[in-house]
Amino acid sequence: MVSALRPVMQRVALDEVGAGDDERVRSGPQRLRAGAARLGTWAARRPARAVVAAVGVLAVLLAAFVAAPRWISSQEREAVLGTAQFPGALRPLGSAPRERWSATIDGSVTPVLAGDVVVAAQGASAGRRIVGLDVVAGHERWSVALDDSLVPETVLCRPIDAELVCVVGPEAPSDSRRVVPDDPDRPDAPGAEVSESVLFRIDPADGRVLSRSAVPGWVVATAQVRSDLVVATYAWGMLAVRRLDPSTGAERWETERWSTFHSAGSSRVRLVAAGDLVMATGNEVTLLLDARTGERVPRPAGSSVTDHVRLLDDGTLVRTRFRVRDGGVDAVSELSPGRGDPVTTVRGTLVRPGVSDGRSGLVFTASGLTGSPYGGRVRAYGPGSPEPVWRALTPAPEVTADVAGRVVVRGGGALVGLDALTGEQVWRRSFGPAIGRTFTDGEHLVVERDATGGVPVLTALSLDDGATVWDAPLPADAPRPLRLGAHLYAVGDSRLVALR
Repeated sequence: MVSALRPVMQRVALDEVGAGDDERVRSGPQRLRAGAARLGTWAARRPARAVVAAVGVLAVLLAAFVAAPRWISSQEREAVLGTAQFPGALRPLGSAPRERWSATIDGSVTPVLAGDVVVAAQGASAGRRIVGLDVVAGHERWSVALDDSLVPETVLCRPIDAELVCVVGPEAPSDSRRVVPDDPDRPDAPGAEVSESVLFRIDPADGRVLSRSAVPGWVVATAQVRSDLVVATYAWGMLAVRRLDPSTGAERWETERWSTFHSAGSSRVRLVAAGDLVMATGNEVTLLLDARTGERVPRPAGSSVTDHVRLLDDGTLVRTRFRVRDGGVDAVSELSPGRGDPVTTVRGTLVRPGVSDGRSGLVFTASGLTGSPYGGRVRAYGPGSPEPVWRALTPAPEVTADVAGRVVVRGGGALVGLDALTGEQVWRRSFGPAIGRTFTDGEHLVVERDATGGVPVLTALSLDDGATVWDAPLPADAPRPLRLGAHLYAVGDSRLVALR
């Protein structure tokens, strides 16, 4: 008896012949062969249309073959030339950068970025030239040969508007030229000819020399005022500052001052132009000038020659006055918008962060009063406030970064991350005396340091907690990191490496 709950099983014959070949599921190669056969049949029946279709397909493929690399290159160029989150920052560095390209250069001349080319110098005095390297691929786009008559030991280039301005000239004078000699028979006597430098105006897109003009003296520093070039030159014990029109070399104004530094080469003259002021400093020389007329700006009432004056890149004039106390030397810094009256007075010597995103709005000073418990430590002031918001407990007088809610101070070979609101210590990392320059992308602090064995290394720390994110060794022949635009490069005596 068959159960009513379970159906009766029956034998069913499988008809393997009933399904045709066209109804079976075909493999990929079978479908491809079948399609090619149909296409061949169609082409045989309509040869004219087949030729037109073949030409069209070939044109499309050729266009794709040509356009694809260009599109990829344009995307990479856009990424390389893109801006960072804030001035002085790098593009995001979530992973360790690697070598993208390298080129042979003269490492004694600092490369600069002009448009989409990296401008550097190549060669020795004989056969020296200025080259423009493509910022994406590193190949040479153009070069400007410097004739031997220039004796091009010094090469100072900077982009001004959409052009490149380079001052090229002889090596700075030796120590024997530090004062005007009295012996008329000496080769460097006052009657001897003073060397000239040459100002080149170059189109950075193709390297065309747009103009060339002479600059008297040995140029030791340059700066920019609007579309003009400011140069500091040295000749026969005299420091001169001139504002020039780069297109013609015409002098708008000139200011001179006797200098006591040993030579132009060792003077380390620093030239800053910001707002309506120009400042030249070097050894015992300090010139604060009106950028429009070149006239010296008089000291304000109550100031003295012992005051330390600085012009910041944003146009802020800082005047620091020192006072001797029982415990050491104390200082008070006044911050003025150019030549205006002080808007902020803070205790201590003003300390500028290496880079800042501007969010905190804090002004930092460091105390030099050694007898004080806060001597050599950083104070943070709010905008316009004479009283500090907080005082750092860590003896670290430098501020490396003020970014993303962290103030990173530096001292004794250590980096310490502080909360920007309270000044409390969040993290601390010790690297010893081998620590070098620092950079940031807004999330990480990239530190130049020497690893075991003296190998130069870049280490990325999280700004939030100080943890190591990555390590990247630098090339042995290019051990110095450099920021150009929003990217890192490594430079050595004869090699430039782009890191991406």
